[in-house]
Amino acid sequence: MSAVPGEAPVAPALIGYFPKRTRQRPDWLEAAGVDEVCSVSTCVSSGPGDWIQRWRHNALWVYDSPALAWSVVPESARGEFDLYAYRMYPVEWAAGARRPLAMPPLPGLEPLDASFARLGHDVVSRSAGTSFECSPLSCNSMAREHPVNRHCLIEDAATAFRLAGEFESGSGEPGPYCVIEVWRQGRAA
Repeated sequence: MSAVPGEAPVAPALIGYFPKRTRQRPDWLEAAGVDEVCSVSTCVSSGPGDWIQRWRHNALWVYDSPALAWSVVPESARGEFDLYAYRMYPVEWAAGARRPLAMPPLPGLEPLDASFARLGHDVVSRSAGTSFECSPLSCNSMAREHPVNRHCLIEDAATAFRLAGEFESGSGEPGPYCVIEVWRQGRAA
C-alpha cells in the first residue's frame, strides 16, 4: 500500500449491491451542480423499509447479487428504486490514522456486469462496524465545501482518501470512515 496520504490503492473490491430510492437534491443541501444524492448512506436516499430484518445481506451489509438485492423490495415498489453496486477500498480512517481494513470473505458475490455505470466515490462512516452510516458530503452538507459531481460524489479516489482523513478527524460524523466507489445499474451516469 502506498505511503502517500492522499493516494488510493490500485483497485477497490466489489462488496455487493443495494437498492435505494434515489432522491433529488433536497433544498437544504446547498451544493452547486448536485442534481441527486447517490451516497452510500441511506440518510437522504433511502433503502427498503425492512431490509435489515430480512437478514439476506452479506458481512458488509449489502447483497451478493442483484437478484438478492431486489428480493427485499416489494414487487409493486421496484420502479421507485435504483440498484447500486459498491466497490470498497481495503483501508479505513480511524483514531487519526489510515490503516488497512481486512475485507471479509464474500464467497457468493456475483461480479459487476456491464449494465452498471460508475458514478463516483463516497466517503462514509461505519462507527458500529456493521452497516454504512453517514456520508458527510450529503448528511452534513459538506458537498457545499468540497468539489462533488452531480451525484453528490467525488470524482477521484485520491480526493476521497484525503476527505476521509479530514472527516474522521472531526469535520463529520464519528468514524471510522471508508471510501466506496459507487456504481448504478441501468441509468445514464
